[in-house]
This record gives sequence, structure tokens and C-alpha cells, in this order.
Amino acid sequence: MSNRTSIKVALEIVGTVLMVVGALLIGAVLVVLSENNPIEAYQAMIAGAFGSKQKIAEVVVKLIPILIMSLGVSIAFKAQLWNIGAGGQFLMGSIVSVAIALYVPVPIWLRIPLSFAAAIVVGAGWAALAGWLKARFSANEVITTLMLNYIAHYLLLYLINGPMQDPYSDLSQTDVIPDGMRLTKLLGPTFRLHSGLFIMIAVVVLMIFFWRTTLGYRIDLTGQGEKVATYSGINVNRTVILTMGLSGGLIGLAGWIEIFGIQFRLLDGIAGGLGNTATIVALLGSLNVYGVIAAAIFFSALLCGGASMKRMTDVPYSVVDVIQGLIIIFVIAKNVVWDRCDPMKLFSKKKGYSQHAE
Repeated sequence: MSNRTSIKVALEIVGTVLMVVGALLIGAVLVVLSENNPIEAYQAMIAGAFGSKQKIAEVVVKLIPILIMSLGVSIAFKAQLWNIGAGGQFLMGSIVSVAIALYVPVPIWLRIPLSFAAAIVVGAGWAALAGWLKARFSANEVITTLMLNYIAHYLLLYLINGPMQDPYSDLSQTDVIPDGMRLTKLLGPTFRLHSGLFIMIAVVVLMIFFWRTTLGYRIDLTGQGEKVATYSGINVNRTVILTMGLSGGLIGLAGWIEIFGIQFRLLDGIAGGLGNTATIVALLGSLNVYGVIAAAIFFSALLCGGASMKRMTDVPYSVVDVIQGLIIIFVIAKNVVWDRCDPMKLFSKKKGYSQHAE
């Protein structure tokens, strides 16, 4: 690794740590304003995330969809494609998973891989649709992916209150998938941690190697500008559609894991805020696989610990939402400062490095 690359990585890490610390400090001020002790509140948060084997397992359960979705979002972001539709892609993967699990008349052992593949394909197709609209009509992907979120959500509401509603319940939900299709519990029936953990690990390994492939290079180069990519011989429109498809495919996979590992049925609110969280985590991790892993662990612990903090103290859970919002603001501010000031140039001048120093 060159000196310049090492410096850039170090500055990214320092900037990320400062953003998180800054958000936590402002969160502490809010805790004080709510007439609570911030030290006790954060101690309760840490205990809620890491205070026992079961709590650690819950953090990992939360981590599985967040990390996979964040890695999926980062693929699109790397190409400067702002895929804000992770929530909708997650829902589409979940919907097709349950539909196959409940209604396709084939043996269970065949429905499992069929639903697995369908979740990836449908999630990929839902995102690729936005990519095609951008490539064909120059439609802004922020708007199209956001609108597709609403379509997916209303489709879910229609299905769980209509053709897919559980016939034995008046609640807005489907019937549960068969027991034989559920992911194996890893730590016994009292723990929710499931074998989706191994799928998450496989996705992480694949993503580490993905950015070293020709396709990964093409996506990265596309993110540097259309003119640069075109000059390099890359078909930009095709790469845009393919990139969005890969991004949505991973997110659809996260929907399959959530259904077969945790929820076992469709119901309103199944995606929660996972789509927004994935976006925050991808940005906080600077779109780097290792950075995304660290950011996903932090947010999983924050979400689980925040719930415990609310139960153990008088601090409202909205403090966690404020911390998330502050991190978004700090990420945007950091990018603006970085673009205008270019710390690399300042650091290089101070240390006497040339722009091409190795």
C-alpha cells in the first residue's frame, strides 16, 4: 500500500470516528436535557447490546440483514447511483419468498432453493428497473427508487389484507411458512440467532473479492464519471443497469433471510427502517467492505442497545433516532469539506509528499 493510500485510509478512519463520537456527545446533551444521566444511559445501552450471550446474539441477528443490505447499497453508491430503494427491494424479495413457500406445489426441499433464487432475482429486477429508467430516459434514480418503495409497500398491504392473508386470522399477515423451510437455530430454541449468519459471512467474503474483479473495476470506474468510463471502453448504460441489479439482488437476499430466519410470514412493517439504516451504514463505512462491516456492527449494537436503554431508563428511544440523523448530517458535511478542502493535498504539502509519492 502506498503512503498516499495509507494516509487516505487513516483520514477516513479518523473522520468516521470523530463523526460517531460527535453524534454520541450531542446525544448525551439531549439525555441531560431530558433530565437523565448520560453515563447511566450509555451504560444501559452497552449492557443492552453486549450484557449477555443472548443480547450479543440479538445484535448479530440485527446485523445479518443490515450488513447484507448495506453491502448491496454500497455497490450502487460506488458507481454514483443513489439506490434509496433498499426498503422496497427488501419487501419484494420477502414477498416472492413467502409466495413460493406457501403456494408453489413442489416438495419443500425444492421450494427452499427456488425461493432463495427468486428473492435475489426479484430484488435485482426491482432495482434494475430503476437502473433501466436512468439509462433509457435519464430518470433520477433517487426519485425512481423512492417511488418503487411505495409501490412495494402498497403491494405488501394489498397481499396481506387480501389474497395472501392468513385465513385463520383477522390480522394483516400471511400464514407462516412450513417448519421444514425455516433456517436452523444455532444456539438453541431460546435464541433467535440462525444459520443465515453463514450466508452473511459468505456474502462478505464474496464482496471482498468482488471489487478485485473486472466487473468490480468497471463499476468503480463508472463512479468516477461517465466520460472517464466511456473513454475506458465501458458501456455505461449497461453497467448502470447491471450495477443496480447486483445491488438489489443482495437486498432481496436479505429479505429472504429475514423471512426464513426470523419472521416466517409477511406482515406490515416487516422492513422497518432497514432500508434507511443500510443507506446510513454504507455511507458511514465509506463504501469500503471493512468500513461497512464496522459501521453495521455499530448500528446493530446501537439499535439493540437503544431499546434496552429505553426500558432501563427514562431516556426516550428517539435519542437513538437523533444519533442516526446526526451521523447522516456529519457524513454529508464530511464529504462537502473533503471535496472543498481536499485534506490529502494539505497533508501532502505539510509532510512534503508529492502527489505521486509511493
